[in-house]
Amino acid sequence: MGSREIITLQIGHYSNFVGTHWWNIQESSFNYDPTKALEEKEVNHDILWREGASLKILHSNMGEITFTPRLIAFDLKGSLKTLKQEGILYDLNSQEEVKWGGDVNLHQSVPVPKNQYLQDLAAKENTVLVPEDTDQGEGDDIPDDISAKEEEVFGRKLYDLDNSVNVWSDFLKVHIHPKSLHIINEYTKDSEIDKFDIFGCGKSVLSNYETRSEMEDRIHFFTEECDSLQGFHILMDTFDGFGGLGAGLLEYLRDEFDTKSLMTFGLTPADLPDSTPHERANRILNSAITYNSCSTYSSLFTPLSLASTLWKKMGPLVTFPYLDYKSIPYHTSSILAASLDTMSLPYRSTGHMDLRDLTDSLNSLGKKVASLNAALPFPMIGNGQVVQSILSLEDNLPWSSLTPHVTNQSNPFMQSVVSRGITDLKLKSPLPYSKTPNEYSSCYSVDDVLQRYLETKFQSTFSARSVCRLHLDVLPPFPNIFSRNIDSNGFLSPVLRHLKQGVDRIPVMTSLQSSPDIHQLTQTLHAEASKLNIKKHSAYIEAGLEEDNYLEILQELSDLDSCYVNKMESL
Repeated sequence: MGSREIITLQIGHYSNFVGTHWWNIQESSFNYDPTKALEEKEVNHDILWREGASLKILHSNMGEITFTPRLIAFDLKGSLKTLKQEGILYDLNSQEEVKWGGDVNLHQSVPVPKNQYLQDLAAKENTVLVPEDTDQGEGDDIPDDISAKEEEVFGRKLYDLDNSVNVWSDFLKVHIHPKSLHIINEYTKDSEIDKFDIFGCGKSVLSNYETRSEMEDRIHFFTEECDSLQGFHILMDTFDGFGGLGAGLLEYLRDEFDTKSLMTFGLTPADLPDSTPHERANRILNSAITYNSCSTYSSLFTPLSLASTLWKKMGPLVTFPYLDYKSIPYHTSSILAASLDTMSLPYRSTGHMDLRDLTDSLNSLGKKVASLNAALPFPMIGNGQVVQSILSLEDNLPWSSLTPHVTNQSNPFMQSVVSRGITDLKLKSPLPYSKTPNEYSSCYSVDDVLQRYLETKFQSTFSARSVCRLHLDVLPPFPNIFSRNIDSNGFLSPVLRHLKQGVDRIPVMTSLQSSPDIHQLTQTLHAEASKLNIKKHSAYIEAGLEEDNYLEILQELSDLDSCYVNKMESL
């Protein structure tokens, strides 16, 4: 069997926030210790990452071995700040010879200052790249305690980046391939003159032959090096012009790679402007058109946001018992990324499950929209056991919904539940005379406990489950959003964590569901979109959307909604 590769497309600025956190989380779990290289791995990183060699020549006269995401990220001009579009791995730092004989005026832009995290990251990389066998001049000696200092900086040091993260490259930890970044130069981020704020703007980008060809070339660059391509992860903004760009790329992927799975996540930040009727109408119209395209071309489409509702108004933030987070993209995207990393473990593992196995299980009978839920962190007492944690839930679910309007009032048709960071040792009670409840008395592993819980709680639901020992690393630049009653290992503690101490890792549980409650999302979107007279929104008409097309979209949304009403008897 090949590497079972998956290529990721990140389409839009908020999607790049989520993707950046996701790549950072994965990189934190890499094992760089050669003595442990032969240990059994739970996660096959070759699925989402690729090995290559940079053009930088090291002391061995060979290019540096690189490990970069199988990624194509799309964003607007002005969205990168300190990050070069081609990255730094292939930067030769050479200037082309100027062959102009006349006067030359040099216009050099002022470098954008890096925040403290990026400064520390650059300092660490410069230290690592010093050749071991190179003689060092006087004053260049590396202090003996450099390792201890690096551990302090990159393991325990707390960063407050809430006010210094403006774009996703402000906290990008990993290196990316030069083919990974596509900047749409026709539009500028946050421009008030030429806004990229409606579906048709994104569609128009693809109508440019050169732009479309370049995008397709980037996709083929990554697909042609794959041995056994599973499919694509598509993270896309659904509330603005990136919805149109994403819809066009989805249609292309479906035509070009018709046998591959397209796993799409529609993303909306929780802090969108919501003060005028125009802003609300734009959000509803773009979402309605984009959701329809995503459900048409995707193998499975999962809308995600930390805003509990999206249509009439932006609802309050989703609550998590042990998180204290803000509505800023830097915070909300970290929660979504942590959940996606956990949810995707079954088909990123070293086993034989493929992306198609998951999408085909959840998208039966036209139900191509899914919801995602997360317990982040999963409430584990530091010296307790998983059975106690589950029993303490009583009738409550362990997770919160990350899909707007979905409130988990009904049993799902089908779900894929993933548990991570809960070891079998947590089955043992610290009290020698405590009695294990009868329903769990025959459980000898976390998998046994999870199976028994799902059978008891979701009796009419087909539940697939996956247990991973690997915890979720939340090292910098993951934001400091955990309550102080969570200790550094992610467990509940009666002793409050010190203000200067961070959380390094957490246990997580997710549930990806096909559920009747998705009706709450699709029905409200259809209802609000139906109230809008498209002829009064001239920008959409001018961008090519005809009234008949819009009415057809509304009908297709209604048909999609009907898949989630009174379907329990069909299973």
